[in-house]
Amino acid sequence: MKNRKPIHLESSTANPLRWFFIFPVIFICLWAQSQTPISGIVNTYYSVAETIPAKACLRLNTTAGLAYNDKVMIVQMKGASINTSNTSSFGDTTALNNAGNYEIATVCHTIGDSLFLVYMLANQYTVSGKVQVVRIQQYTSANVIDTLKAAPWNNTTGRGGVIAISVENDLILNAPIYADSSGFRGGEYRLSDGTCGNFFPPAATDYFYNANNLAPQDGAFKGEGIADVTAAQSGGRGAPANGGGGGNNHNNGGGGGANLTEGGIGGGNSSSGGCRITIQGLAGKALNSYGGTKIFFGGGGGAGHANNGFPNAYGGGNGGGIIFIQAQNIIGNTEKITANGQRGSAAIGDGAGGGGAGGTIIMDIANYFGTTTVESNGGLGGSVNNQATAGRCYGSGGGGSGGAIYFSGTTSAVSIGVNGGNGGIETNRSATCNPAVPSSAGTAGQVISNYDFITSSVITSTYCGLLLPVNLVWFKAKDIDQQSALSWKITEAESIDRFIIERAANNNVWIAINGQASNDDITVYNFNDLFPQTGNNFYRLKIIGKNNEVSYSAVQKIYVPSLADANIVYPNPAKNKITVTGPISFTDVCLFDLNGKLILQKKKTTAQNSIKIDVGSLSAGVYLLKVGAAAMKLIIR
Repeated sequence: MKNRKPIHLESSTANPLRWFFIFPVIFICLWAQSQTPISGIVNTYYSVAETIPAKACLRLNTTAGLAYNDKVMIVQMKGASINTSNTSSFGDTTALNNAGNYEIATVCHTIGDSLFLVYMLANQYTVSGKVQVVRIQQYTSANVIDTLKAAPWNNTTGRGGVIAISVENDLILNAPIYADSSGFRGGEYRLSDGTCGNFFPPAATDYFYNANNLAPQDGAFKGEGIADVTAAQSGGRGAPANGGGGGNNHNNGGGGGANLTEGGIGGGNSSSGGCRITIQGLAGKALNSYGGTKIFFGGGGGAGHANNGFPNAYGGGNGGGIIFIQAQNIIGNTEKITANGQRGSAAIGDGAGGGGAGGTIIMDIANYFGTTTVESNGGLGGSVNNQATAGRCYGSGGGGSGGAIYFSGTTSAVSIGVNGGNGGIETNRSATCNPAVPSSAGTAGQVISNYDFITSSVITSTYCGLLLPVNLVWFKAKDIDQQSALSWKITEAESIDRFIIERAANNNVWIAINGQASNDDITVYNFNDLFPQTGNNFYRLKIIGKNNEVSYSAVQKIYVPSLADANIVYPNPAKNKITVTGPISFTDVCLFDLNGKLILQKKKTTAQNSIKIDVGSLSAGVYLLKVGAAAMKLIIR
């Protein structure tokens, strides 16, 4: 009687996440108390003043808020070398240097302003290139209840622009995760006087100017990228690496920013009278990720040249930020995860701004449920309204490029957008203008599957290294269907005699629950704790060498909610009838489909200890059965 094997139905109040990931829409309110509600800015950002690689040490502006076993992202925002000649090669990247280097690391301890890591640094970093440490917020399960945001990038402090979270179990989206416009800044809008500097070539055709000089401003501000430029080079059409070039005098549009693909060129002045030389902002240049070992903000769009006095809200669009998400499950609920570039500012009778490029998103997710959209689109170029002024037609903004999205598995489970932004449009053109010089779209970005984010596995030789085994690559613990799934990877198997899994509760009393002999031909091992304790379960791996030396892994934690009550439903899967019974009282039995539609409802009388329900008329599939406050999935064959 295989189908009559009792199936325990757990209380959704006591054990709220067991079935939630299958039915994300219906029971958000019921289960919300067991997830951490998150919104706003959850990350903390630190500036790196010095790196001491030999000690896996970073000196920070402060270490407040950092503690043992915290996860952090280390990332260098800038520091590339570019061509600075006043030629068409201005802004070409001559060397990325350490710009874009990043890794995920684990905190060992802090002393004063010094942060020590469990593992040696995987990369080199140059602090003058604005290296920042981002504390990764860690949760057992999390519910995004209002927009989760990145702090805007601040080039002065060298901090911000990143969202980074790690969730052991379920990440539930009831609001978006939003790093749009959080990356490199667009070229600043400034109002020039009316002098037509472009009547005096060759100076007006230069690739850089000091954009702070407004009488006249010979070239509008460039967008920000991975290489800082001097004040003397701050404006003009030359594009600094992935930042868009600014429109030159007079009223030419700004170029779009870039990430791993190039942005779009700005639109040109096509006037037939007055100031009429076409010298639009050039497109931000594509960067090289070196196989995903480097990540970048989206480049800012260049500003359009402006002198009419009509407010041009912000110049070039900002680039998208960086998002790192690690979770067992994502329940999408049709919400979005985005690092889109900002649209370039529109203009009236002036040059418009270029769009910012899409940023970078890393998705280290085991399972996707429901509908999730992940986007890193380029911003649109700003449009320009020429007001039908006779013979006067000016440049729109170029579009920003799409960004980069990395997935730890395949990409089929989500909707993806890495589109380049379209170039801006010109409206109300005068019939007496010369042929239009349109802006262009940014190019589409990149989507990379089966990606492993950068992290070190080389143990330090200092304090943390004494606690951790040299030949342990990683030790992981995951909650899978009420069991603790433990796995570990080792090197130099020939030096190891055996492994012992130890478990402790909050009392820090460790007990051995499993032992395995080492095998010279095996590097990855697994063990499932079928009966974890209620509450916190702490696990560590004890490694015993053939020389009898003992070492321990870092501690992993899994939380198991208490089971206040249980019901039994059988058979499951079912074909004709099911029986619901159990030791607790219940009044209502409800059955829902996967879209949250109520299919049937039964009420129990006081005298009944069980209810039989006819399901023979239902279509085969998966349903949600709710008994009082408890819920489970029911399969109909």
